[in-house]
Amino acid sequence: MGVSKSQSESRREFLTYAGVGGGTLLLAGCTGNQTNGDDNGGGGDSQTFTYTTTITPSTIDPHRVSDELESIFAHNVYDPLLYYTPDTPPETKPWLAEDWEVSDDNQTYTFYLRDDATFHNGDDVTAEDVAFSVERLMTMNQGFSFMFSGVLEPDAVTAVDDKTAEITLTSQYAPFISALPFLFIANANQIRDNASADGEYGDMGDYGTEWLESNTAGSGPYEMTGRTRQSSIDHRMHDDWWGEFADGDAYEEFVIDMTPEVSTAAGKIREGEAQLSDQYLPLDTFRELDQRDDVRVSVETTFTPMYLFMHNQKAPFDDINVRKAMAHAFDYEQLIDGIMNGDSEQMQGPLPSAMWGHNDDLDVYSKDLDRAKELLDQSQYSGSDLDFTYTYVTGLSIRENMGLMLQSDLNEIGVDVEITAEPWSRITSMHQNIDESPQMTSTVLSFSYADPDNFLYPAWHSSSHGSWQSGSWYSNDRVDELLDEARQTVMQEDRVPLYEEAQQLINEDMPAVFTMNQATRYAVRESVQGFSDNGLVGYLQTPHRFTHES
Repeated sequence: MGVSKSQSESRREFLTYAGVGGGTLLLAGCTGNQTNGDDNGGGGDSQTFTYTTTITPSTIDPHRVSDELESIFAHNVYDPLLYYTPDTPPETKPWLAEDWEVSDDNQTYTFYLRDDATFHNGDDVTAEDVAFSVERLMTMNQGFSFMFSGVLEPDAVTAVDDKTAEITLTSQYAPFISALPFLFIANANQIRDNASADGEYGDMGDYGTEWLESNTAGSGPYEMTGRTRQSSIDHRMHDDWWGEFADGDAYEEFVIDMTPEVSTAAGKIREGEAQLSDQYLPLDTFRELDQRDDVRVSVETTFTPMYLFMHNQKAPFDDINVRKAMAHAFDYEQLIDGIMNGDSEQMQGPLPSAMWGHNDDLDVYSKDLDRAKELLDQSQYSGSDLDFTYTYVTGLSIRENMGLMLQSDLNEIGVDVEITAEPWSRITSMHQNIDESPQMTSTVLSFSYADPDNFLYPAWHSSSHGSWQSGSWYSNDRVDELLDEARQTVMQEDRVPLYEEAQQLINEDMPAVFTMNQATRYAVRESVQGFSDNGLVGYLQTPHRFTHES
Protein backbone atom coordinates (compact mmCIF):
# COMPACT_ATOMS: atom_id res chain seq x y z
CA MET A 1 0.00 0.00 0.00
CA GLY A 2 1.50 3.33 -1.05
CA VAL A 3 1.23 6.80 0.40
CA SER A 4 0.37 10.12 -1.18
CA LYS A 5 2.82 13.04 -1.35
CA SER A 6 1.23 14.72 1.64
CA GLN A 7 1.38 11.50 3.62
CA SER A 8 5.01 11.17 2.65
CA GLU A 9 5.85 14.64 3.95
CA SER A 10 3.98 14.07 7.18
CA ARG A 11 5.74 10.79 7.74
CA ARG A 12 9.15 12.34 7.11
CA GLU A 13 8.36 15.14 9.56
CA PHE A 14 7.26 12.54 12.09
CA LEU A 15 10.52 10.63 11.67
CA THR A 16 12.62 13.74 11.98
CA TYR A 17 11.09 15.15 15.12
CA ALA A 18 9.98 12.01 16.93
CA GLY A 19 13.29 10.15 16.62
CA VAL A 20 12.11 6.56 16.75
CA GLY A 21 8.50 7.61 16.89
CA GLY A 22 5.72 7.08 19.33
CA GLY A 23 7.90 7.38 22.40
CA THR A 24 5.94 10.18 24.02
CA LEU A 25 2.63 8.51 23.37
CA LEU A 26 3.90 5.22 24.73
CA LEU A 27 5.18 6.88 27.89
CA ALA A 28 1.82 8.48 28.44
CA GLY A 29 0.36 5.02 28.74
CA CYS A 30 2.57 4.06 31.71
CA THR A 31 0.93 3.62 35.08
CA GLY A 32 2.25 4.44 38.53
CA ASN A 33 4.04 7.43 39.93
CA GLN A 34 7.45 8.76 38.94
CA THR A 35 9.22 8.35 42.27
CA ASN A 36 12.17 6.06 42.76
CA GLY A 37 11.34 2.38 43.00
CA ASP A 38 12.62 -0.04 45.63
CA ASP A 39 14.38 -2.35 43.14
CA ASN A 40 12.93 -5.30 44.94
CA GLY A 41 10.52 -6.63 42.34
CA GLY A 42 7.51 -6.13 44.56
CA GLY A 43 8.41 -5.73 48.21
CA GLY A 44 10.96 -6.42 50.91
CA ASP A 45 14.68 -6.61 50.24
CA SER A 46 14.70 -9.57 47.85
CA GLN A 47 17.74 -9.88 45.61
CA THR A 48 15.88 -10.60 42.38
CA PHE A 49 17.33 -9.55 39.06
CA THR A 50 14.61 -9.06 36.46
CA TYR A 51 15.40 -8.62 32.79
CA THR A 52 12.38 -7.23 30.96
CA THR A 53 12.10 -7.78 27.24
CA THR A 54 9.53 -7.31 24.49
CA ILE A 55 10.71 -10.53 22.79
CA THR A 56 9.68 -14.12 23.43
CA PRO A 57 11.83 -17.20 22.74
CA SER A 58 11.06 -19.82 20.12
CA THR A 59 12.90 -22.43 22.19
CA ILE A 60 14.93 -22.88 25.37
CA ASP A 61 16.60 -26.09 24.18
CA PRO A 62 20.38 -25.46 24.55
CA HIS A 63 21.12 -27.02 21.17
CA ARG A 64 18.36 -25.19 19.31
CA VAL A 65 18.71 -21.66 20.74
CA SER A 66 20.01 -19.08 18.27
CA ASP A 67 18.79 -15.54 18.93
CA GLU A 68 19.53 -12.96 21.61
CA LEU A 69 16.91 -13.86 24.21
CA GLU A 70 17.47 -17.59 23.79
CA SER A 71 21.21 -17.02 24.24
CA ILE A 72 20.58 -15.06 27.43
CA PHE A 73 18.64 -17.98 28.83
CA ALA A 74 21.24 -20.54 27.78
CA HIS A 75 24.22 -18.62 29.19
CA ASN A 76 22.59 -18.45 32.60
CA VAL A 77 21.45 -22.08 32.81
CA TYR A 78 24.13 -23.96 30.85
CA ASP A 79 27.92 -23.84 30.90
CA PRO A 80 30.10 -24.02 27.77
CA LEU A 81 33.66 -25.33 27.71
CA LEU A 82 35.09 -21.82 27.33
CA TYR A 83 33.67 -18.42 28.21
CA TYR A 84 34.12 -14.82 27.10
CA THR A 85 35.53 -12.04 29.24
CA PRO A 86 33.60 -8.76 29.56
CA ASP A 87 36.49 -6.90 27.91
CA THR A 88 36.25 -4.98 24.64
CA PRO A 89 37.21 -6.74 22.47
CA PRO A 90 36.28 -9.90 24.40
CA GLU A 91 38.70 -12.78 24.88
CA THR A 92 38.06 -16.46 25.63
CA LYS A 93 38.92 -17.89 29.02
CA PRO A 94 38.66 -21.32 30.72
CA TRP A 95 35.23 -22.36 31.96
CA LEU A 96 34.10 -25.99 32.20
CA ALA A 97 37.43 -26.75 30.57
CA GLU A 98 40.19 -25.46 32.85
CA ASP A 99 42.89 -26.16 30.26
CA TRP A 100 43.32 -27.48 26.71
CA GLU A 101 45.91 -28.54 24.18
CA VAL A 102 45.96 -28.35 20.36
CA SER A 103 47.66 -30.87 18.08
CA ASP A 104 50.36 -29.88 15.60
CA ASP A 105 47.93 -30.19 12.69
CA ASN A 106 45.41 -27.87 14.44
CA GLN A 107 42.63 -30.43 14.13
CA THR A 108 42.56 -32.20 17.49
CA TYR A 109 41.74 -30.33 20.70
CA THR A 110 42.07 -31.98 24.09
CA PHE A 111 40.06 -30.38 26.90
CA TYR A 112 40.62 -31.06 30.60
CA LEU A 113 37.40 -30.57 32.57
CA ARG A 114 37.05 -29.17 36.04
CA ASP A 115 36.73 -31.75 38.82
CA ASP A 116 34.13 -29.76 40.75
CA ALA A 117 31.49 -29.05 38.08
CA THR A 118 28.08 -30.62 38.67
CA PHE A 119 24.74 -30.37 36.91
CA HIS A 120 21.74 -28.97 38.71
CA ASN A 121 20.54 -32.49 39.58
CA GLY A 122 23.89 -33.31 41.24
CA ASP A 123 25.46 -35.37 38.45
CA ASP A 124 29.13 -34.71 37.67
CA VAL A 125 29.91 -32.99 34.38
CA THR A 126 31.95 -35.51 32.39
CA ALA A 127 33.58 -35.91 29.02
CA GLU A 128 30.66 -38.13 28.05
CA ASP A 129 28.36 -35.12 28.46
CA VAL A 130 30.64 -33.15 26.12
CA ALA A 131 30.49 -35.97 23.57
CA PHE A 132 26.71 -36.20 23.84
CA SER A 133 26.23 -32.44 23.53
CA VAL A 134 28.32 -32.26 20.36
CA GLU A 135 26.55 -35.31 18.95
CA ARG A 136 23.14 -33.82 19.68
CA LEU A 137 23.97 -30.32 18.38
CA MET A 138 25.44 -31.54 15.10
CA THR A 139 22.86 -34.30 14.53
CA MET A 140 19.94 -31.93 15.01
CA ASN A 141 21.76 -29.31 12.92
CA GLN A 142 19.93 -26.42 14.53
CA GLY A 143 20.79 -23.44 16.71
CA PHE A 144 24.48 -22.59 16.85
CA SER A 145 25.49 -25.67 14.84
CA PHE A 146 26.19 -23.29 11.94
CA MET A 147 29.32 -22.17 13.79
CA PHE A 148 30.79 -25.65 13.35
CA SER A 149 29.22 -26.61 10.03
CA GLY A 150 31.46 -28.77 7.83
CA VAL A 151 34.20 -29.27 10.42
CA LEU A 152 32.52 -30.91 13.42
CA GLU A 153 30.86 -34.29 12.94
CA PRO A 154 28.42 -35.75 15.50
CA ASP A 155 31.00 -38.37 16.53
CA ALA A 156 33.88 -35.89 16.80
CA VAL A 157 34.38 -36.27 20.57
CA THR A 158 36.23 -39.07 22.32
CA ALA A 159 35.88 -39.37 26.09
CA VAL A 160 39.46 -40.28 26.96
CA ASP A 161 38.42 -40.49 30.62
CA ASP A 162 35.75 -38.86 32.79
CA LYS A 163 37.45 -35.47 32.72
CA THR A 164 39.26 -35.50 29.37
CA ALA A 165 37.43 -34.81 26.11
CA GLU A 166 39.22 -35.02 22.77
CA ILE A 167 37.56 -33.22 19.86
CA THR A 168 38.80 -33.96 16.35
CA LEU A 169 37.77 -31.70 13.47
CA THR A 170 37.51 -32.84 9.87
CA SER A 171 39.81 -29.98 8.85
CA GLN A 172 41.51 -26.97 10.37
CA TYR A 173 38.97 -24.45 11.61
CA ALA A 174 40.34 -21.09 12.68
CA PRO A 175 37.25 -19.82 14.61
CA PHE A 176 36.88 -23.02 16.68
CA ILE A 177 38.12 -21.67 20.02
CA SER A 178 36.20 -18.41 19.47
CA ALA A 179 32.96 -20.31 18.84
CA LEU A 180 33.16 -22.72 21.79
CA PRO A 181 31.46 -20.33 24.26
CA PHE A 182 28.26 -21.07 22.31
CA LEU A 183 28.53 -24.86 22.58
CA PHE A 184 26.49 -25.59 25.69
CA ILE A 185 27.12 -28.77 27.65
CA ALA A 186 23.99 -30.61 28.75
CA ASN A 187 23.40 -33.60 31.03
CA ALA A 188 23.43 -36.62 28.75
CA ASN A 189 21.73 -38.97 31.21
CA GLN A 190 18.87 -36.59 31.93
CA ILE A 191 18.13 -36.01 28.27
CA ARG A 192 18.36 -39.71 27.38
CA ASP A 193 16.04 -40.61 30.26
CA ASN A 194 13.46 -38.06 29.14
CA ALA A 195 13.58 -38.49 25.38
CA SER A 196 10.29 -39.43 23.78
CA ALA A 197 10.34 -42.62 21.72
CA ASP A 198 8.48 -40.79 18.97
CA GLY A 199 10.79 -38.58 16.95
CA GLU A 200 12.97 -38.18 13.91
CA TYR A 201 16.29 -39.12 15.51
CA GLY A 202 16.23 -42.92 15.39
CA ASP A 203 17.06 -44.58 18.69
CA MET A 204 17.03 -41.18 20.39
CA GLY A 205 13.43 -40.51 19.37
CA ASP A 206 12.86 -36.77 19.75
CA TYR A 207 16.29 -36.32 21.44
CA GLY A 208 14.53 -34.85 24.46
CA THR A 209 13.34 -31.78 22.55
CA GLU A 210 9.84 -31.78 24.07
CA TRP A 211 11.13 -32.30 27.62
CA LEU A 212 13.69 -29.52 27.27
CA GLU A 213 11.02 -26.92 26.57
CA SER A 214 9.77 -27.28 30.15
CA ASN A 215 12.87 -28.60 31.91
CA THR A 216 16.62 -27.99 31.91
CA ALA A 217 19.74 -30.14 32.07
CA GLY A 218 22.43 -27.58 32.77
CA SER A 219 25.24 -26.81 35.18
CA GLY A 220 25.16 -23.01 34.98
CA PRO A 221 24.91 -20.35 37.71
CA TYR A 222 21.10 -20.38 37.72
CA GLU A 223 18.60 -23.20 37.45
CA MET A 224 15.14 -22.75 36.00
CA THR A 225 12.30 -23.05 38.49
CA GLY A 226 9.41 -22.41 36.13
CA ARG A 227 8.39 -21.24 32.69
CA THR A 228 5.17 -19.49 31.80
CA ARG A 229 5.26 -19.31 28.01
CA GLN A 230 5.06 -15.86 26.47
CA SER A 231 5.26 -14.42 30.01
CA SER A 232 8.27 -15.30 32.17
CA ILE A 233 11.06 -17.73 32.95
CA ASP A 234 12.06 -17.96 36.61
CA HIS A 235 15.43 -19.07 37.99
CA ARG A 236 17.17 -19.42 41.32
CA MET A 237 20.84 -19.41 42.19
CA HIS A 238 22.51 -22.82 41.81
CA ASP A 239 24.04 -23.15 45.27
CA ASP A 240 26.51 -25.83 44.18
CA TRP A 241 27.69 -24.02 41.07
CA TRP A 242 31.42 -24.51 40.64
CA GLY A 243 31.93 -20.87 39.60
CA GLU A 244 31.96 -17.70 41.64
CA PHE A 245 29.20 -15.13 41.90
CA ALA A 246 30.32 -11.51 41.99
CA ASP A 247 31.79 -10.43 45.29
CA GLY A 248 29.07 -8.55 47.10
CA ASP A 249 25.29 -8.71 47.37
CA ALA A 250 24.63 -11.31 44.69
CA TYR A 251 21.30 -11.86 42.95
CA GLU A 252 19.65 -14.98 44.31
CA GLU A 253 16.78 -14.97 41.83
CA PHE A 254 16.79 -14.27 38.10
CA VAL A 255 13.64 -13.58 36.09
CA ILE A 256 13.25 -13.16 32.35
CA ASP A 257 10.11 -11.05 32.08
CA MET A 258 8.43 -10.98 28.68
CA THR A 259 6.34 -7.85 28.25
CA PRO A 260 4.98 -7.23 24.74
CA GLU A 261 4.09 -3.59 25.39
CA VAL A 262 7.14 -1.32 25.46
CA SER A 263 5.30 1.17 27.69
CA THR A 264 4.81 -1.56 30.29
CA ALA A 265 8.44 -2.66 30.05
CA ALA A 266 9.59 0.94 30.54
CA GLY A 267 7.25 1.29 33.50
CA LYS A 268 8.82 -1.74 35.16
CA ILE A 269 12.27 -0.17 34.87
CA ARG A 270 10.95 3.13 36.17
CA GLU A 271 9.22 1.55 39.18
CA GLY A 272 12.11 -0.77 40.06
CA GLU A 273 10.17 -3.92 39.15
CA ALA A 274 12.89 -4.74 36.59
CA GLN A 275 16.61 -4.04 36.75
CA LEU A 276 17.56 -4.23 33.06
CA SER A 277 15.68 -3.63 29.80
CA ASP A 278 16.31 -5.09 26.39
CA GLN A 279 17.60 -2.85 23.59
CA TYR A 280 14.25 -2.48 21.84
CA LEU A 281 12.58 0.35 23.73
CA PRO A 282 11.87 3.51 21.69
CA LEU A 283 14.63 6.11 21.69
CA ASP A 284 12.39 8.68 23.37
CA THR A 285 11.75 6.18 26.15
CA PHE A 286 15.47 5.71 26.69
CA ARG A 287 15.90 9.48 26.79
CA GLU A 288 13.23 9.84 29.44
CA LEU A 289 14.63 7.02 31.56
CA ASP A 290 18.13 8.48 31.34
CA GLN A 291 16.90 11.64 33.04
CA ARG A 292 16.12 9.74 36.22
CA ASP A 293 18.50 9.56 39.16
CA ASP A 294 17.78 5.86 39.70
CA VAL A 295 18.31 4.70 36.09
CA ARG A 296 21.23 4.91 33.70
CA VAL A 297 21.19 4.17 29.97
CA SER A 298 24.15 2.33 28.49
CA VAL A 299 24.89 3.42 24.89
CA GLU A 300 27.60 1.62 22.94
CA THR A 301 28.40 1.13 19.25
CA THR A 302 30.15 -2.22 19.10
CA PHE A 303 29.32 -4.97 16.59
CA THR A 304 25.62 -4.75 15.76
CA PRO A 305 25.10 -4.71 11.98
CA MET A 306 21.56 -4.18 10.76
CA TYR A 307 20.76 -5.50 7.30
CA LEU A 308 17.71 -4.99 5.13
CA PHE A 309 17.55 -8.55 3.84
CA MET A 310 16.08 -8.85 0.33
CA HIS A 311 14.92 -12.33 -0.72
CA ASN A 312 17.27 -12.99 -3.66
CA GLN A 313 15.23 -15.95 -4.88
CA LYS A 314 11.85 -14.24 -4.86
CA ALA A 315 10.54 -11.44 -7.11
CA PRO A 316 11.36 -8.61 -7.41
CA PHE A 317 14.67 -9.06 -5.56
CA ASP A 318 15.90 -11.87 -7.78
CA ASP A 319 16.93 -9.01 -10.09
CA ILE A 320 20.22 -7.36 -9.11
CA ASN A 321 19.08 -4.04 -10.56
CA VAL A 322 16.17 -3.94 -8.13
CA ARG A 323 18.46 -4.77 -5.21
CA LYS A 324 20.91 -2.03 -6.17
CA ALA A 325 18.01 0.38 -6.60
CA MET A 326 17.05 -0.27 -2.98
CA ALA A 327 20.61 0.57 -1.90
CA HIS A 328 20.28 3.93 -3.67
CA ALA A 329 16.72 4.58 -2.45
CA PHE A 330 17.61 4.12 1.21
CA ASP A 331 18.16 7.30 3.23
CA TYR A 332 21.23 6.48 5.33
CA GLU A 333 21.62 10.04 6.59
CA GLN A 334 18.06 10.15 7.87
CA LEU A 335 18.53 6.79 9.56
CA ILE A 336 21.74 7.75 11.35
CA ASP A 337 21.10 11.40 12.17
CA GLY A 338 17.32 11.29 12.50
CA ILE A 339 16.03 7.93 13.65
CA MET A 340 19.21 6.96 15.55
CA ASN A 341 20.02 10.42 16.90
CA GLY A 342 23.53 10.41 15.40
CA ASP A 343 25.09 7.68 17.53
CA SER A 344 25.22 4.80 15.06
CA GLU A 345 27.40 4.49 11.95
CA GLN A 346 26.66 3.65 8.33
CA MET A 347 28.04 0.31 7.24
CA GLN A 348 30.60 -0.11 4.50
CA GLY A 349 29.69 -3.51 3.16
CA PRO A 350 28.51 -6.54 5.16
CA LEU A 351 31.14 -6.50 7.95
CA PRO A 352 31.33 -3.98 10.81
CA SER A 353 34.34 -1.74 10.22
CA ALA A 354 35.79 -2.37 13.69
CA MET A 355 36.14 -6.11 13.00
CA TRP A 356 39.53 -7.25 11.77
CA GLY A 357 39.45 -8.28 8.12
CA HIS A 358 37.12 -5.45 7.10
CA ASN A 359 37.54 -4.31 3.47
CA ASP A 360 38.02 -0.54 3.61
CA ASP A 361 37.87 -0.16 -0.20
CA LEU A 362 34.20 -1.02 -0.70
CA ASP A 363 31.73 1.38 -2.30
CA VAL A 364 29.59 3.27 0.18
CA TYR A 365 26.06 4.09 -0.95
CA SER A 366 24.04 7.25 -0.41
CA LYS A 367 20.45 8.16 -1.21
CA ASP A 368 19.96 8.92 -4.91
CA LEU A 369 16.37 8.42 -6.07
CA ASP A 370 17.20 9.31 -9.69
CA ARG A 371 19.78 6.53 -9.84
CA ALA A 372 17.37 4.18 -8.10
CA LYS A 373 14.74 4.92 -10.77
CA GLU A 374 17.27 4.27 -13.55
CA LEU A 375 18.13 0.89 -12.08
CA LEU A 376 14.46 -0.05 -11.70
CA ASP A 377 13.90 0.83 -15.35
CA GLN A 378 16.76 -1.50 -16.29
CA SER A 379 15.23 -4.40 -14.35
CA GLN A 380 12.96 -7.10 -15.70
CA TYR A 381 10.14 -5.70 -13.59
CA SER A 382 8.06 -2.59 -14.06
CA GLY A 383 5.00 -0.95 -12.61
CA SER A 384 3.12 -3.03 -10.10
CA ASP A 385 5.59 -5.91 -10.52
CA LEU A 386 7.95 -3.91 -8.33
CA ASP A 387 5.59 -3.68 -5.38
CA PHE A 388 6.70 -5.69 -2.35
CA THR A 389 6.14 -6.25 1.38
CA TYR A 390 8.47 -5.17 4.15
CA THR A 391 8.13 -7.21 7.36
CA TYR A 392 9.44 -6.05 10.71
CA VAL A 393 9.31 -7.36 14.26
CA THR A 394 6.18 -6.30 16.12
CA GLY A 395 6.88 -3.49 18.58
CA LEU A 396 10.38 -2.58 17.32
CA SER A 397 9.89 1.06 16.40
CA ILE A 398 13.33 1.63 14.85
CA ARG A 399 12.65 -1.09 12.32
CA GLU A 400 9.11 0.13 11.77
CA ASN A 401 10.37 3.65 11.06
CA MET A 402 13.01 2.34 8.66
CA GLY A 403 10.18 0.74 6.72
CA LEU A 404 8.09 3.92 6.80
CA MET A 405 11.05 5.95 5.58
CA LEU A 406 11.75 3.56 2.69
CA GLN A 407 8.05 3.37 1.85
CA SER A 408 7.87 7.15 1.64
CA ASP A 409 10.90 7.48 -0.62
CA LEU A 410 9.98 4.61 -2.94
CA ASN A 411 6.49 6.01 -3.32
CA GLU A 412 8.08 9.06 -4.97
CA ILE A 413 9.40 6.84 -7.79
CA GLY A 414 6.26 4.75 -8.20
CA VAL A 415 6.93 1.73 -6.00
CA ASP A 416 4.37 0.71 -3.41
CA VAL A 417 5.63 -0.93 -0.22
CA GLU A 418 3.27 -2.72 2.14
CA ILE A 419 4.47 -2.74 5.75
CA THR A 420 3.53 -5.64 8.02
CA ALA A 421 4.50 -6.58 11.58
CA GLU A 422 5.00 -10.11 12.86
CA PRO A 423 6.18 -11.45 16.24
CA TRP A 424 9.85 -12.43 16.27
CA SER A 425 8.97 -16.10 16.80
CA ARG A 426 6.83 -15.97 13.66
CA ILE A 427 9.58 -14.30 11.62
CA THR A 428 12.16 -16.92 12.60
CA SER A 429 9.67 -19.59 11.56
CA MET A 430 9.00 -17.88 8.22
CA HIS A 431 12.72 -17.87 7.39
CA GLN A 432 12.83 -21.67 7.56
CA ASN A 433 10.87 -21.96 4.32
CA ILE A 434 12.03 -20.39 1.07
CA ASP A 435 8.47 -19.66 -0.03
CA GLU A 436 7.30 -18.17 3.29
CA SER A 437 10.44 -16.14 3.95
CA PRO A 438 9.77 -12.36 3.84
CA GLN A 439 10.52 -10.40 0.68
CA MET A 440 12.29 -7.76 2.76
CA THR A 441 12.98 -7.64 6.47
CA SER A 442 15.33 -5.78 8.81
CA THR A 443 17.56 -7.94 10.97
CA VAL A 444 20.41 -7.33 13.38
CA LEU A 445 23.00 -10.08 13.23
CA SER A 446 24.15 -11.10 16.68
CA PHE A 447 27.77 -10.75 17.77
CA SER A 448 28.44 -14.22 19.12
CA TYR A 449 32.17 -14.75 18.67
CA ALA A 450 35.08 -12.44 17.93
CA ASP A 451 35.78 -13.44 14.34
CA PRO A 452 34.65 -12.19 10.89
CA ASP A 453 33.16 -15.64 10.36
CA ASN A 454 30.50 -14.69 12.91
CA PHE A 455 28.94 -12.17 10.51
CA LEU A 456 29.88 -13.49 7.08
CA TYR A 457 29.23 -17.22 7.24
CA PRO A 458 25.68 -17.37 8.70
CA ALA A 459 24.40 -14.52 6.52
CA TRP A 460 26.12 -15.13 3.19
CA HIS A 461 27.16 -18.81 2.92
CA SER A 462 24.53 -20.79 1.03
CA SER A 463 24.61 -23.64 3.57
CA SER A 464 22.97 -21.27 6.07
CA HIS A 465 19.71 -21.00 4.12
CA GLY A 466 16.65 -21.58 6.26
CA SER A 467 17.87 -19.49 9.18
CA TRP A 468 16.76 -16.00 10.27
CA GLN A 469 20.43 -15.04 9.93
CA SER A 470 20.30 -15.81 6.20
CA GLY A 471 17.19 -13.89 5.25
CA SER A 472 18.48 -12.94 1.78
CA TRP A 473 18.71 -16.55 0.58
CA TYR A 474 21.92 -15.40 -1.10
CA SER A 475 24.04 -17.82 -3.11
CA ASN A 476 27.42 -17.22 -4.75
CA ASP A 477 29.71 -20.20 -5.30
CA ARG A 478 32.87 -18.11 -5.10
CA VAL A 479 31.76 -16.53 -1.82
CA ASP A 480 31.09 -20.02 -0.45
CA GLU A 481 34.60 -21.10 -1.46
CA LEU A 482 36.22 -18.07 0.14
CA LEU A 483 34.33 -18.42 3.41
CA ASP A 484 35.11 -22.12 3.58
CA GLU A 485 38.79 -21.50 2.88
CA ALA A 486 38.94 -18.72 5.48
CA ARG A 487 37.53 -21.11 8.08
CA GLN A 488 40.24 -23.64 7.28
CA THR A 489 43.13 -21.16 7.26
CA VAL A 490 44.84 -20.84 10.63
CA MET A 491 46.91 -17.65 10.38
CA GLN A 492 44.93 -14.42 10.63
CA GLU A 493 47.08 -12.59 8.09
CA ASP A 494 46.29 -15.30 5.53
CA ARG A 495 42.57 -15.09 6.22
CA VAL A 496 42.27 -11.32 5.71
CA PRO A 497 42.53 -11.31 1.87
CA LEU A 498 39.96 -14.12 1.67
CA TYR A 499 37.49 -12.11 3.70
CA GLU A 500 38.24 -8.93 1.77
CA GLU A 501 37.44 -10.64 -1.56
CA ALA A 502 34.27 -12.17 -0.13
CA GLN A 503 33.09 -8.76 1.06
CA GLN A 504 33.81 -7.25 -2.35
CA LEU A 505 31.68 -9.87 -4.11
CA ILE A 506 28.85 -9.61 -1.59
CA ASN A 507 28.83 -5.82 -1.86
CA GLU A 508 28.67 -6.05 -5.65
CA ASP A 509 25.78 -8.55 -5.54
CA MET A 510 23.94 -6.36 -2.99
CA PRO A 511 21.87 -9.16 -1.43
CA ALA A 512 20.86 -6.73 1.33
CA VAL A 513 20.99 -3.05 2.07
CA PHE A 514 23.85 -2.62 4.54
CA THR A 515 22.27 0.05 6.67
CA MET A 516 24.14 0.66 9.91
CA ASN A 517 26.23 -0.64 12.75
CA GLN A 518 23.61 0.13 15.36
CA ALA A 519 24.29 1.69 18.73
CA THR A 520 22.72 -0.47 21.40
CA ARG A 521 20.96 0.92 24.44
CA TYR A 522 19.97 -0.73 27.69
CA ALA A 523 18.20 0.87 30.63
CA VAL A 524 19.84 -0.25 33.87
CA ARG A 525 18.75 0.45 37.44
CA GLU A 526 21.50 2.30 39.34
CA SER A 527 21.34 -0.40 42.00
CA VAL A 528 22.91 -2.86 39.53
CA GLN A 529 26.69 -2.97 39.75
CA GLY A 530 28.91 -4.69 37.18
CA PHE A 531 26.92 -4.32 33.95
CA SER A 532 28.94 -3.54 30.80
CA ASP A 533 28.27 -3.84 27.07
CA ASN A 534 30.95 -5.32 24.81
CA GLY A 535 28.41 -6.36 22.18
CA LEU A 536 28.46 -10.11 22.79
CA VAL A 537 24.98 -11.57 22.62
CA GLY A 538 23.94 -13.43 25.75
CA TYR A 539 26.90 -12.30 27.83
CA LEU A 540 25.57 -8.87 28.79
CA GLN A 541 22.65 -10.23 30.80
CA THR A 542 24.47 -12.67 33.11
CA PRO A 543 23.52 -11.61 36.65
CA HIS A 544 26.06 -13.89 38.32
CA ARG A 545 28.52 -11.08 37.38
CA PHE A 546 26.35 -8.38 38.98
CA THR A 547 25.73 -7.25 42.51
CA HIS A 548 22.87 -5.35 44.12
CA GLU A 549 23.53 -2.05 45.87
CA SER A 550 20.75 -0.89 48.16
